[in-house]
Amino acid sequence: MSALCDKDIFKLLKSRELVIHPILAKGQIRGARIDLRLDNVFYIIRRFKKPCYDPIAIAMEYIAKGNTPEPYGEILEIPFGQQYYLHPGDYVLAPLFEFVCIPKNIIGRLDGRSSLGRLGVIVHSTAGSVDPGFEGPLIIELMNNGMFPVALYPLMRVATLILFKMTDEAKYPYVGKYGKLQDFPGAESKLYEDEDMKIIQRMKEPL
Repeated sequence: MSALCDKDIFKLLKSRELVIHPILAKGQIRGARIDLRLDNVFYIIRRFKKPCYDPIAIAMEYIAKGNTPEPYGEILEIPFGQQYYLHPGDYVLAPLFEFVCIPKNIIGRLDGRSSLGRLGVIVHSTAGSVDPGFEGPLIIELMNNGMFPVALYPLMRVATLILFKMTDEAKYPYVGKYGKLQDFPGAESKLYEDEDMKIIQRMKEPL
């Protein structure tokens, strides 16, 4: 795979094969990267009421009731022009401002900006790839591993997306649990929906 340069990115955007909207400044796309901005919504993780997050137990409860588990966080909306303070040790989920639609023959890599990293702010701990065929807002994982609070402003550039051309279109493009999000609470983990959980659950059952 090879990374797409800014000229190729502009061509894909013009042809609508690739969608990243809105782009507020032409300088967001340069070299081989696309800078992405923070939206004004944060999902604050609460202290968990149960002893732990057990995906098997939650899957069983979810299946039995036929509805979604109780949320483990709360939404906080920050007015544009104001800031959210991310304190040391804090962990929040946050959507990016741009809506993206990735072609089936391209895969993306999401990186945090080094300027934030130098302050101890990690932009994602695990979710660094964007699958071919993904459509929707990207959700980032923000954690402050530094020594002091950091003010985060809506519309500030917080992440960088690099796109790679694949050898062909994916036979099985992204149709996962987090694409086309309509409501931000959908950013919560849906580990309990994994097919693996059903197999592991059967392994726990007595013979």
